Amino acid sequence: MTMIDPRDDDFGAICNCAVRYAVGRRTYMPSLVIDFITPHLGDLSDKTLWCFQGDLEERKNGSFDFGDEFDKTNWMNFLDAVDKEIEDRSTHEG
Repeated sequence: MTMIDPRDDDFGAICNCAVRYAVGRRTYMPSLVIDFITPHLGDLSDKTLWCFQGDLEERKNGSFDFGDEFDKTNWMNFLDAVDKEIEDRSTHEG
């Protein structure tokens, strides 16, 4: 059995698909996806983080429905965590 490597771009692509599927759903799926991915943010590739950031910013700045209000809050908290991880990486690179 192969172990999952969060740094692998295939794993990141699956996470991006999960976010795209879950955002806007009025089910348990947004919480499940956010709760699964958040602990791995530090391990995911820059490319994966930028996809999360771009997708959620696009939806935030458009007329896209995030689902229930608490889901929108959860997605914005997730986006904040993604932004922080990106910022931390850029701070530590230079």
